[in-house]
Parts: sequence; structure tokens; C-alpha cells
Amino acid sequence: MSDGDKDANARHPEAEIIPPGADPAARWQDSRGRQGPFSGRDRMWVWSNDLRYRGLPYGRPGPLGMLAIFAALAALGAIGFFVFLGAVAITLPLIAALMVAGIVGGVLRRL
Repeated sequence: MSDGDKDANARHPEAEIIPPGADPAARWQDSRGRQGPFSGRDRMWVWSNDLRYRGLPYGRPGPLGMLAIFAALAALGAIGFFVFLGAVAITLPLIAALMVAGIVGGVLRRL
């Protein structure tokens, strides 16, 4: 086997073989010691042997991350507000035009 073949095989995860009759709930255990497939908060586990993802940082966002999240939410809120204002700016003149047309039609009908 060449070095290239060893690298290609090292990147692929191996399948987990569960023998027939084994209790599937015994394989699952959350960090609090409870057992069962849905005992914890996470309902799906993803695992990879790929070395590209080994050093991927994760965790709670820091102050700069929170600032970015709040800025994005504020931008979305502003966009939503202006869309609402645009809808009102289009709807109010239409309602006013319909009311004027109704009043004029009522006056003309009585003549």
C-alpha cells in the first residue's frame, strides 16, 4: 500500500457495527449520566475523523461576537421597520382613495 492510500483511508470514518440483539439505548449516554437516544439536549451527534475539523473552535461568543449578533439583529429590525413603513405608505393612500370614491359615489347616487 502506498502512502497516498494510507492517507485516503485515514480520512474516512469507520462504520459502527451493532451486533443483533444488542440494546441500542445502552450506546447512548449524555454528560449527566442519563441513558437513551434522546436523554440529552442534543438529538443528533456528528463525528468526523477529518483532520480539517480537528482544530475548529467552538463555544460561547465573546464580546465582539455578541456585538456582531446585536448589530445584525438591529439591521434586520431596521429593514423590517422600513418595509412596514413602505407598506403603510402604499396602503393609506389606497384606503383614502377608496373612501373618497365611496363618498363621491354616494353623493352622486342621491342626485
